Amino acid sequence: MATYRVGIVGCTGIASAPAKESSHPIMGAAAPHSHAAGYNCVPATEVVAVCDLVAELTQDFVAKWQHRWPGITQYQDYREMLAKENLDIVSVVTSDHRHADITVDAAAAGARAIFCEKPLATTLADADRMIAAIEKHGVFLSVDHSRRWQPQWYEARAAIRNGAIGPVRTVVGRMGGARAMLFRNGTHLTDAICFFADGEPEWLTARFDDNFADYGPRYAGDGGHDPATDPGVNSLILFSNGVRGFYMASQNTATGFELEVTGESGRIRLGNSIGAEIETADGVRALEPATAAVSGSAAAIEELIALVEGRGTLPQISGPYDGRRVTEILVATVQSAAQGGAPVTFPVQE
Repeated sequence: MATYRVGIVGCTGIASAPAKESSHPIMGAAAPHSHAAGYNCVPATEVVAVCDLVAELTQDFVAKWQHRWPGITQYQDYREMLAKENLDIVSVVTSDHRHADITVDAAAAGARAIFCEKPLATTLADADRMIAAIEKHGVFLSVDHSRRWQPQWYEARAAIRNGAIGPVRTVVGRMGGARAMLFRNGTHLTDAICFFADGEPEWLTARFDDNFADYGPRYAGDGGHDPATDPGVNSLILFSNGVRGFYMASQNTATGFELEVTGESGRIRLGNSIGAEIETADGVRALEPATAAVSGSAAAIEELIALVEGRGTLPQISGPYDGRRVTEILVATVQSAAQGGAPVTFPVQE
């Protein structure tokens, strides 16, 4: 089996945390959440180098994972790492607004695949130059919209596409708590709405939480650290197929994450606390995959490797244009909310 040389840029928790144990009856062990935990589950990969501006973070990464990958080289300059390590796969796990340069440079340096944290970018200009770079150099890119690799979510979309609840009419996403930040975590909710709406956005209208009334018209965050720099907001999105998406993510509400997809003859609910359930005229039942499947970051990494090796189509992957769509919706949301809810049409102009 081929071994793919991996480098990770950014060594915070989402880069380095070990997988946790779980007693879930379907999933078994907890889905690997971090990039390192994902690579640990994929025998064809070897993490050979890590990089972070803070040396203590690279040291902490090595302490956690040297039992799995002895001899990990540490860097504080990602360009030096790219030049020296002949990497096949690069994970970009930095602040939200720092993804673009690393992705562009990794593509130019010869990486074959890039696993980028969400959101892809915080501006359309950055998203577009990332896409231009990977297309120029023939590099595959996946955005870590992690719910796409939860088997129940994929099972739910398959049921919808097979007509289990009739034509979809609305997709309502709810998220709460201090971390209900539009770009940092709202990217997950936005991608989930797009995942089930199965159409292209045409226009949206949005309103900020009251304490963000003076925010905008552009992203002004610090890369995902301080909730005070990344707004809570509610929006209505009209998709090209007539589906209405409702994004409700206020920092002033109880912590939680759930989605409700309503069709003409039923509905499906998914969430952190409820799992997945389908309600039709026959009643309510749990919606579970027929068999346990590879999930989480390990599934994303396996899909990237399959793309590199030319093995078929991959319906779950969150690719560069999925990531750009989310960025465009986030940018439009800030623009609309900054104008008191004035509708913004697509394509969006920055």
